[in-house]
Amino acid sequence: MATLLFTGVALAEEPSPSVAPRMKAIVYHEYGPPDVLRLEEIEKPVPNDNQVLIGVRAASVNPLDWHHTRGTPYLARLAFGLLKPKETRLGVDYAGMVEAVGKNVKRFKPGDEVFGGRTGAFAEYVSVLEDRAVVLKPANLTFEQAASIPIAAITALQALRDEGKIQPGQKVLINGASGGVGTFAVQLAKSFGADVTGVCSTRNVNMVRSLGANQVIDYTKEDFTEGTQRYDLILDNVGNRPLLACRRVLNPKGKYVLIGGGGPNDNQWIAILARPIRAYVLSRFVSQDMGVFLANLNKEDLTILGDLMQAGKVKSVIDRRYRLSEVPEAVRYLEQGHARGKVVITVDHNNETVPVSANLAAIPASTIGPVLIVLAFIAIIIGVPIVPLVLALALNRRFQRRNPGKRPYRWGYYFSSLSFIAGIGLGILLESGIAVILCGVIYAALAWFFAQRHHWAWITLTILSFNPVAWIINFFYLRRRWAEDWIATPAM
Repeated sequence: MATLLFTGVALAEEPSPSVAPRMKAIVYHEYGPPDVLRLEEIEKPVPNDNQVLIGVRAASVNPLDWHHTRGTPYLARLAFGLLKPKETRLGVDYAGMVEAVGKNVKRFKPGDEVFGGRTGAFAEYVSVLEDRAVVLKPANLTFEQAASIPIAAITALQALRDEGKIQPGQKVLINGASGGVGTFAVQLAKSFGADVTGVCSTRNVNMVRSLGANQVIDYTKEDFTEGTQRYDLILDNVGNRPLLACRRVLNPKGKYVLIGGGGPNDNQWIAILARPIRAYVLSRFVSQDMGVFLANLNKEDLTILGDLMQAGKVKSVIDRRYRLSEVPEAVRYLEQGHARGKVVITVDHNNETVPVSANLAAIPASTIGPVLIVLAFIAIIIGVPIVPLVLALALNRRFQRRNPGKRPYRWGYYFSSLSFIAGIGLGILLESGIAVILCGVIYAALAWFFAQRHHWAWITLTILSFNPVAWIINFFYLRRRWAEDWIATPAM
C-alpha cells in the first residue's frame, strides 16, 4: 500500500521522442491479470540534455506492479486511467550501465554502473533525469542485488527511521519478515540497535533468523497478537491481523506502521485503502500512534542503502529470477504472496525474443467491465451526496405540510441521511457483516431521533460522524436551533 502512490507521479518522466532505434520492453494496454503484459518492441529512449540513458541489466518486481496491472484498487484508476492505463510501461526498480549522457549531466559518465527507480524499468533501456533517484552501484554488488534495493529497502528504511522513529534498545516486531520489505526491515532494525522479532511462515523461520532477528514467530503455530510481549514499534507488511489486536501488544506510546497488505482477490474497490482509513480513525481514540506510511524514492537514501550493502551490514535476499519475457510469470508468482525476499528480472540484450503468437482478444480482461466501473464511480462521486440531498428535501417538504408555518429543517434531514450512509460505510470498512448490521441499526436510530429534533441525538450523531468539519458546523447550527426550539417549546 505504501509505494503504490508515489510511483504514479514522482517517477513519471517522459523520455525525449525517438524515431530510429528500437528496444524490447514490457507493456500493457488494458487492465487485467498478468496475461495482459506483453513483450513488445518500442522506441528506444534518447536522453535529453539533463538525462542519462541506462542499459538495464536487472530489475525487480514489487506489489505495486500487479496493482498497476490490474488497476486496483478501482478508485486508484482516477489516477492510473479510468478505462485503460495512462502509463503503459511497467516496473520501477532497475540496475544497469550508463550508455549515454546529456550535455548538462555531471554526476555520471558512460560506463558507470548505477541503480535506482524509474517507471518503465522492465525494458532494455531507461532514460532518467540526473537529479532523480539514481546513484552509483557499489562495486561489490551484482546488478541483481542492486536492482532489489530501491522500493523495498527504501520503504523499510524510511518506515523505521522516519515514521517509526526507531531507537536503540526498542522492541520491534516485523510482520511479514520474509518478504521483500520485511527482509530489509529485519536487517535495518538490527542496524539501528533494536531487539527484533520477525513473523513469518514455518519454511522461512531459519532464513529470518539468519538475517539477525532476535526472535522469530511462526504465524502458522502462534498468533503474535495473543502473546504477552509488548512492542514499541510494529511494522506491518501484511495487514492480516485486526488493528485492535495489534494495539493490544503495543506499549501505551507505541507506534504501528502499516506498509502494505492485501492481495488480488481482496475487495478491489477499496482494498489497501480500507485498513489505513481504519487505522486513522482508531488512532484518534487511543494513545498509540497508528497510521500508514508512504515512501519517498530519492537518491540520498539510495546512497545510504548502497553504503550499508557495500559494508556488508545489509544484503539482498533473492527468491527467484526471471527473464524479461517472463515478467508475467514473475508478477503472477509475486501475487501469490509467498515470495521469500525479492523476485528479480534479468535483462539479456541479445537473446530475448518477442512472442509473435500474442492474441490480445483472447486475454481475459478486468473482472469488472469498464462501463460498470464508470457507473460505479458516478454512483460514488455523485450519488452519495445527491441522494441524501433529494431525501432531505422530500422529508422537509413532508414535514412542512404537516407543520405549516414552522421553520424549514433541510440541513437536519440531510445530515441524518448522510450520517446513516456513513454508518453503513463504517461497518463495511470494519469488514464484518455484524458490524454493518450494528452500524446500520445504531446510525438509523440516531438519524431518526436526530430528525425528530432530539438534542441528545444531535450531539451523539455529530460526534459519531468522526468529521471535524461537521463538529464545527453543527456546534453553531445546533446552538442556534436549540435556542429556537427552547423558545418555541420550553418543555423540551
